Amino acid sequence: MAVSQQIVVVGAGEVGQHLARILSKGSHGVTVVDTDPQKLRLLNESMDVQALVGDGTRADVLTHAGVVKASLLVAVTNNDHVNMLACLLGRQLGAKRRILRVRDTRILEGYHHFYQDTLGYDIVLSTSELAAREVIETVKERHALEVETYCDGKIQLRRLRLPEGDLLGVPLKEMRLSGKIVMVGIQRSTDSSRPFIVPGGDDSLQTGDQIFVMGEANDLDAFEREVGEPSALKREVIIMGAGRIGRSVATKLSDIHGVSVKVIEHDAGRARALEQMGDGLLVLTGNATDLELLREEHIGKTDVFVATTKDDEDNLVACQIARVMGVGRTVAIVNKASYGGVYDLMGVDLAISPRLLCAKRILRFVRASSPQAVSILAEGKAEVLELEVQLKEPTRIEDLKLPVDAKIGARMRGDSVSVPGGGETLQSGDRVIVLALSNALDEVQAILTSEQT
Repeated sequence: MAVSQQIVVVGAGEVGQHLARILSKGSHGVTVVDTDPQKLRLLNESMDVQALVGDGTRADVLTHAGVVKASLLVAVTNNDHVNMLACLLGRQLGAKRRILRVRDTRILEGYHHFYQDTLGYDIVLSTSELAAREVIETVKERHALEVETYCDGKIQLRRLRLPEGDLLGVPLKEMRLSGKIVMVGIQRSTDSSRPFIVPGGDDSLQTGDQIFVMGEANDLDAFEREVGEPSALKREVIIMGAGRIGRSVATKLSDIHGVSVKVIEHDAGRARALEQMGDGLLVLTGNATDLELLREEHIGKTDVFVATTKDDEDNLVACQIARVMGVGRTVAIVNKASYGGVYDLMGVDLAISPRLLCAKRILRFVRASSPQAVSILAEGKAEVLELEVQLKEPTRIEDLKLPVDAKIGARMRGDSVSVPGGGETLQSGDRVIVLALSNALDEVQAILTSEQT
């Protein structure tokens, strides 16, 4: 397979590693630059990338990495100044597009256009702001644990926790789902051999499963009302931690009608500073693992508990306590990507990794100009593709013989969007949204885009 893009990644931290891992599975040529030879050695051993030990703020190092002919330079080290200078040099050396990651966007306030013109980046991403936005969207959703949108917002993919009910144990082919929706994925933490399933007609749901369903928002709302618990019009949220993410989440949520917010922060100075930032914010000084404090605040009546500290163990323990005490939904910030699976096993509803969120957003940018993945699900176990169909003649979906680990969730023909069944027809020019496991990606693209029937 020919190399589609040459990409240089400056920084082999968690963001850079995740990017390199996903991009190296495709047809991209990826070079990773970092000053730490140990990190690069591990990258070389585990994936098909070029690794270059060096300083990403040096023109000779970037030239050696191939920036002169690169389609994209991604600067994602943990040092904002290094990333800024790498972007500036990348533009001067010839990189066609540049992505800048910053940890603290306050440096850009009031000077966004100046910095963009001077440094030459196409987009700037902040891990903390992305995480805060994800938490806020999760709180606004009444049942869904995760929401992605496609087809100009007309189609949604929602991840739902499946409650005990009539759907358990019923083969998918016998289910009568509300509206036109498609169940495209099942996440099953109890089965290490098949942790993520693209379900067929004979598959059935088990206790503890989380499901991925795709369709239009109204149909998905109807499905959630049918299978979910009743949702209150008002919601109470408790946030643990008043750091950068906690502050952002608290102040933005306090402006949403029907949402009441409490923040628990162990540092008295930080708690006072947050209390002065916004009206309607109740800030308590204490520890969110203090059982007496949680009882006094009636945590069992809380709809959402959000742990945002920099300590993964504290976040995990706090979410476990909140869950046992009756909180409706728990959300935790994951600072170490390796903890994501642990949070899932321990019953945390949503584990948000700021670094992986940043990597996912970069992947969308990388693949925006080609028929490639637009979402990465379940820590890379599955991907969602948006493809333009190229077929010699109109063909029914069931006759395409797609691999069992892939499923079409939506079709866009002109301005019309639908959730097609197997008997419906695809034709050249259609755009489709497909969920697939990594082992099926190449076959899916070959079937749908190589003009074969």
